[in-house]
Amino acid sequence: MSTIFRQTIKAFGLFYLFCFVTSCQVNDQQKTAPVSPQYGNDSLYIATVLSFDTSSQQRRAEKINQMLASIPQTPQRDSNPWYNYFKAYQYDLRKSADSSAQFYHLMNPSPGQTDLLALKDYVLFNNAISNFNIAKAELVSQIITAVERAEKNNSVFAYRLYDLLAKAYYNNANINKSIDYTQKYYAHHPFKDHPAIRQRYFDICFLLAAQQANPGKMQAYLDSARAFARLINDSLALARTYDYESQVYSIEQESDKAVESQRKYFNYLAQHGQLNKIAFNNLATAFTRNNQPDSAIHYYQLCIEWANQQTSNVNLQPVYEGLHESYKKKGDYKEALAALHQAFNIYGANKENIEAAKIEELHTQYQTEKKDQAIASLQTTNNLNRKIINQQRWIFVTICCLLIAVASYGYVAYRQKLLKEKNERLATENKRLILEQKTRQMQLNPHFIYNAIANLQGLISDDKKYEANAYLVAFSKLMRDILELNRNDLVTLEDEARSLKNYIELQQMRYENAFEYEIEDGDLDSSELLIPPMLIQPFVENSIEHGFKAIDYKGRLVIRFREEPTRLVITIEDNGSGAKAVVQNPTGKKSLSRIITQERLNVLFNQQSRQAWFESGPKMEGTGFFTVIYLPIQIA
Repeated sequence: MSTIFRQTIKAFGLFYLFCFVTSCQVNDQQKTAPVSPQYGNDSLYIATVLSFDTSSQQRRAEKINQMLASIPQTPQRDSNPWYNYFKAYQYDLRKSADSSAQFYHLMNPSPGQTDLLALKDYVLFNNAISNFNIAKAELVSQIITAVERAEKNNSVFAYRLYDLLAKAYYNNANINKSIDYTQKYYAHHPFKDHPAIRQRYFDICFLLAAQQANPGKMQAYLDSARAFARLINDSLALARTYDYESQVYSIEQESDKAVESQRKYFNYLAQHGQLNKIAFNNLATAFTRNNQPDSAIHYYQLCIEWANQQTSNVNLQPVYEGLHESYKKKGDYKEALAALHQAFNIYGANKENIEAAKIEELHTQYQTEKKDQAIASLQTTNNLNRKIINQQRWIFVTICCLLIAVASYGYVAYRQKLLKEKNERLATENKRLILEQKTRQMQLNPHFIYNAIANLQGLISDDKKYEANAYLVAFSKLMRDILELNRNDLVTLEDEARSLKNYIELQQMRYENAFEYEIEDGDLDSSELLIPPMLIQPFVENSIEHGFKAIDYKGRLVIRFREEPTRLVITIEDNGSGAKAVVQNPTGKKSLSRIITQERLNVLFNQQSRQAWFESGPKMEGTGFFTVIYLPIQIA
């Protein structure tokens, strides 16, 4: 990997590697419910702070106002550490860093408020790391001490300090240590299963994989991050995946595609007033690798101008290194040398601050102290056990009786566990049968059958014998396919496509060819691949019944089948008006067909692990809706 690319990935990670997801949009039902005040105000405040990890900025502002209003306006309020924390956070949301820092320093937790002490450590060190591009030895030493204190107190906020330590090691290019603490951060996060937290975790994993130049892992984490960004409807997180995509294209030496992906991300930040050093640097670097040095120089210089307007220092080392490469590629060696001198001067200043050897020594000392504490605790426990044994020898017989009783209880509990597992398997099988009944009931909408028969009667009444005969033949084929296919859990892709074609052509007759359709299966062996019967029909029905309703242009429905190494991907797209309906009614009830379809996939494929799912939504460009279904490969 070239030096400029390594520096690009490094700079890329420094900006938002370990930033909290502040733009995620989640429903109120997904947010953590506050702890009841009966457990004390600290519990209520702690639950509120934890909920910020998965809340939007507007929701956090509302909760902060509620918390500040709940604190009585007494002379003691100004010395209340929670009042100072929420007041500081309020200034943070307003981007008033100086005012927020003043209130954070005013926090003075009591000795028993160990969680609040860990939270104070976090906010102060987080501000300190945000102001530097490398982590000095003194700062890392303080973070390690805070981590040790939080672990000793079993603080709920220890995961945030792990996050800071991971960031410090990443900034100092110690990727292995950064990976270790990233894993500890995610493992200890109280909401690690929340989509917003998982999306952020995959963001971090992508950046670490990029530092290791592992394109396979980068692509996997990119796909996961993009899927969760769409799930939580976070436009910033989704735009950020185009930056990731550009990094993957760069490793694969597809520089033209890397430029296009980087443009999408840059334009999004420009439209929302969020441009930063990384955005300038990454776009310029993409131009350099695509042999467009003039465009690269333009954006590097814009980045330098932007940095000069900032109130805090910005590390421009990777920018000047990129500028050096661009001038050298252009043939302007005088300017290339000047840029290289600037980069070298910045590197020297940073090198003095890192003191990597001292940081490693501090980390080793911290790990050694933890081991010594564990050994001392074990020795104390062993001494206590020996005293207990010596003092209680006279009740040996009683203990034996108790052991026999415990063993009997364990045997009974084991038998009950086996019976419980058996009952759970029976319950799962029963659920599968119930779902099959539900599925068969929803395969064809009763209104569709009623309308189909009504249309047939109309054709007969109008003496259109040929049309009526064709309509009746198509309808009978469809009903026969449904009866035959529903007997099995899985059918061949060929049979499913034939049934789907009969259904669509019947709908075309019904709507007098108001739309056209296309089914693409490429070079798949449709006679060997297996899928659940009538799986695609509900989504096609939604496109026809809702997407093509009340449109004044020719509808188009496209169904594509493609095979990936381990899964079958099915795409359904239309150009109807369904996306407008979703925007106009964002709080509408979920489609029953979508719920039952996911339950079918869970019963058939997702008992042990998640192998099958689907995602849908408005198309990014143009009108219409898309649905993508992922299934594991099943061979007849």
